Amino acid sequence: MKMLLFLFTLLALSFGVRDINAQPPLQNGWLHFTPSPDTRLIYVSDAQGNDATAQVYAPAAPEIGADPFNPAGAILPYKTIAAARAQLRNGYPDWILLKKGDTFTNQTFGVVSLSGRGRLEPLLIGTYGSACERPRVLTGANSFLVFTGASASNIAIQGLYAEPHTRAGTDEPIGVNLSLAPFNSVYIEDCHFHRFSGHLVAQDLTGSEPYAASNLVVRRNILTHAYRVGAGSHGVFAQRVDTILFEENLIDHNGWSETVAGAGPTGFSHNTYFQTNCRQLTFRRNIVSRASAVGGGHRCGGIIFDNLYLSNPRNILIGTFDAGALDWPTQYASGEISYNVVLDARPEPFDPGNGITVLRTSQANIHHNIVAHFTPAGGYNTGIGLDYVENVRLHHNLVYKWGNNMPAGIEYSTGIFVGSNLRGMNGVDSNDVQLENPKGYCISKAGTFANVAFRGNRYNNLNAPGQWFDPSGSYANWVAQSGETGSAATDVAYPDPERNIETYLASIGESGGLETLIELGKQQSKCDWDERFAAGMINDYIRSGFGITTSPVNSRPNNTLTVDCFPNPANVRLTIVSPVVLERITVFNSTGARVADYTSNTSRQELNISGLAEGIYFLKIEGAGDAVGFIRVVKAK
Repeated sequence: MKMLLFLFTLLALSFGVRDINAQPPLQNGWLHFTPSPDTRLIYVSDAQGNDATAQVYAPAAPEIGADPFNPAGAILPYKTIAAARAQLRNGYPDWILLKKGDTFTNQTFGVVSLSGRGRLEPLLIGTYGSACERPRVLTGANSFLVFTGASASNIAIQGLYAEPHTRAGTDEPIGVNLSLAPFNSVYIEDCHFHRFSGHLVAQDLTGSEPYAASNLVVRRNILTHAYRVGAGSHGVFAQRVDTILFEENLIDHNGWSETVAGAGPTGFSHNTYFQTNCRQLTFRRNIVSRASAVGGGHRCGGIIFDNLYLSNPRNILIGTFDAGALDWPTQYASGEISYNVVLDARPEPFDPGNGITVLRTSQANIHHNIVAHFTPAGGYNTGIGLDYVENVRLHHNLVYKWGNNMPAGIEYSTGIFVGSNLRGMNGVDSNDVQLENPKGYCISKAGTFANVAFRGNRYNNLNAPGQWFDPSGSYANWVAQSGETGSAATDVAYPDPERNIETYLASIGESGGLETLIELGKQQSKCDWDERFAAGMINDYIRSGFGITTSPVNSRPNNTLTVDCFPNPANVRLTIVSPVVLERITVFNSTGARVADYTSNTSRQELNISGLAEGIYFLKIEGAGDAVGFIRVVKAK
């Protein structure tokens, strides 16, 4: 078991290496951009602009002043997006800024073939002015922004509202389409996309190595009510994208419409769909609610941390049901799924309501999640389910009131389900399964007890004592058959386990439930960001109701160190460059053994690695200010 636990630690080091490194610096929680000396500042105002008299400005122009987002003097903006867009140059850090509070009707950015200059010098599509309201771009029935050409790299989109306001239902406009051009370093922040067929589509269609799509950062956006007649609508769809950061977004009611004929919920439309061939996904502190089918479709695995999932038919999916997508055990998803809160599910005919589903997965660490309060009357639902897994550890999770709420009938609901397709040694330990629903098993185990160890779980059930476990029946039979040690059949007393969205809102002086929370979340913006309506604070409230008061910590601290490491692969010497003073570098080999330590007091450190054998290594890099970074390095011959 010690080796298994260490493998989980090593896995956490190897995931999410590049996501934060790809993003510009944060200022007060938001991406911060500064113009370059040769940046073109292009202002657009429907209310005040004139395409015939508009001017393009340099950052040093006296009309601009110290802050190009709030020009100091009178400027001459363009009136239409099309005329302003024509002034953008490919390969330059040009900015096109729409005036806050303005509405641009029947306008789009259309199809563009543009890139910025670099990660810190992107082509920026943003906003200007002192108003709080985002500029509204009403696109008719058209897509908002489609990238094409040789590259769509070093792009930032910030602070916009976009909606296809005349959609008839059968058309399929996209919010931001990143499928027709290779891309690297695209940032989307503080935008609200509403009623597109898909709000964000990002794909690498080349099938080549290395990936042609990489470094996608999507943070603090609002993605609502995507739909499509038939199926195949998603709030987010990503395929073959390397290094993705999604954080603090509100992703609600995507994949279906209650008012458009033929666009009802199906099992093929989702809030988020990260395909199995995506890599290095970090998905943290998002609110994911009311999907057509799957709320968090994290098929590629990754770091799934401290998110709030609300009333999705299937709230979290790691891996896939599709054997054609992952040929398990040769192919699999991996990751760390920790400190997420799942409240309730909305049963549909294609999915009866599930909390966390883990399929075709290896070397995953699933811990400190809460799955609670399944309220509908319906069976066949599962709090946490594992099948087709290898060396997966499920520990310190809490399943509470998740089961069949029908007063009579078949007992096919279960707190934790462990299937028969297991390899290696999997662990299910230190979990609470407290079923206060009328019907349901604490644990259902298919097949034999080979390849899985149960230890230290706490069980309670409203069912008759002989109906707690499937197929064991009683707790005594379960212990005898499973070989579990250190467990208990006990009704755990929590401080306030009935906490939910309604009680949370009451605790901060608001009234209402889920609908109210979503409406308040839709008001979030850079101008008025309120942590009370973000996932982190709500999750802390729910956790404290179960007596969990420690701050959630995943394998990647928030104060993450941004470093450059070259060459990689390396042979004799490896150079590490950091924006802060480096203090310590620890090298682990592919088995998790620590093989070297280095100390430093400079921001540039050169390592002699000639003594290391050929292979893959993981570097833990610690810098000033408690900053930490992780790098995967290949030692060449």
